[in-house]
Amino acid sequence: MIVVGILRWFFNLQREEIQLLFSARGTKISTGEISNLSEEFLIRFYALHRRHIPRIKALFNKNGGIVLHLDGTGEAGDEIVFTGKDGKTGITIDAQIMPAESVKYLKPFLQKLGDSFGTPLVVVRDMSTQIRDTVSETFPGVPQQICHYHFVSNLGKLIFKERYESLRKMMLGTHALHQLGALKMKVSKDCSIDYLVIGERKWVALAIEYLLWPREIPSGYPFVLPYFEIMNRALEIIGLIKRIVKWNARHNLAVRAVLDLSEKLKELTETQELQLQYFCIKRIYCWFEDTRKDLGVSRHLSGNGQKAKPTDANEVKERLEKTLARIEIEGREMGGDLQAAAEKIVGEFRGHWDELIVEVKDKSGNPVKIVRHNGIEERGHRWGRMHTRRRTGRSRTTNEIAKYGPLLAVLSNLENEVYAKEVLADVKDFVYVMQNITSDEIKEAKKLIKPHQQKLLVRSDRKRAVLLQEFVEILERSGNKCNTVVERWLLKLAKSNPKMTP
Repeated sequence: MIVVGILRWFFNLQREEIQLLFSARGTKISTGEISNLSEEFLIRFYALHRRHIPRIKALFNKNGGIVLHLDGTGEAGDEIVFTGKDGKTGITIDAQIMPAESVKYLKPFLQKLGDSFGTPLVVVRDMSTQIRDTVSETFPGVPQQICHYHFVSNLGKLIFKERYESLRKMMLGTHALHQLGALKMKVSKDCSIDYLVIGERKWVALAIEYLLWPREIPSGYPFVLPYFEIMNRALEIIGLIKRIVKWNARHNLAVRAVLDLSEKLKELTETQELQLQYFCIKRIYCWFEDTRKDLGVSRHLSGNGQKAKPTDANEVKERLEKTLARIEIEGREMGGDLQAAAEKIVGEFRGHWDELIVEVKDKSGNPVKIVRHNGIEERGHRWGRMHTRRRTGRSRTTNEIAKYGPLLAVLSNLENEVYAKEVLADVKDFVYVMQNITSDEIKEAKKLIKPHQQKLLVRSDRKRAVLLQEFVEILERSGNKCNTVVERWLLKLAKSNPKMTP
């Protein structure tokens, strides 16, 4: 079981690969048994984790208390894997599958955390009002820190939504981007014996590729605005084209591809309305970036740039006060839509000020620096998704995460150095300890596994209606002697779904 569990969950081997390894060592094992042993490994490790609550709690107390990070993740329409982590050690405290982030499901989870590990020093969460209210009810008086990443992301959506959509529509309305793509195809096929002409045509193709690239990659909206970036690049390329055209003129040369590119970029950028919208967004984006940097937020929550660096509340406040005062002054000076945007930015910060920059103190009353975003949570979610995708492939990742998400979240602690050294320090024989998990502990841990959804009896909704009607008619026609006719109906039902056993 231990070998199968490690190969399956950490080396990401498929069942057939594990079967082959066992076979090479003279041991026959079915893929079904591998599945059962893999699951049992997860269950027993979770039980082992729960056994070590006293040691985990002692570790947290030694560190001055828990900085509790709460976050849920899940595909749209699917259930959520909701996790609690300690921000100081990175240890996943517990996790649970929830149909939704509502008080009904959150409260029992938080009560379980409180009963096991005590009251946290602070809770770091996203902007969910459901989490906010449940935390207030479960841990009254405990300060709540809004995740800086989620706050900045929400702010960006508020200030860019209509403005950016307007810019995007205006740019698409010129049809220049589509024509630029066609121009790239055209110049790539052109032939010439003059290396200078070939070089300039290649330059045009490369310039178009550079210009259109922001549309080809995930945008990271609102931290990256693809069409705004295209405008930035278009203006940059226009400057370079002017220098090429000037050089060509001095050397009695004109290359059609360069002139065509210049013409298309003028069509894209020289509309007065579009220019006004672009420069408006440019100023707002500068303000947005300034506040993002003040909060120490990277553009990607789970990226390497999102460093888990604890920050001091007073230092963050001082930086933000200066930036917001400047934004407010600049907005008033510029007026119009820019003033409205500046007021929105400042208003959002002021409206969430008390939970945006929370001063945290340990149990002795000493100030504590904390990580003020949920990057630690996101990296944990990514750990589970990454290992699952490597093991199962893209198509089954969502189902696997939905089934084993909480158990995998806790299992990730095995790659946490603090957990291995401090929490599991008393485990001298891992196999022996895992073997001696009790049946009651296993039963409790199994509750974290999402049961398989019931399979559909009939896939076609139209056929369901027909079969329902037929069954009632059978009863009405046959009276008490209907067994044979009902048997035929059951066979017909089974044939409507080949995977169903009659």
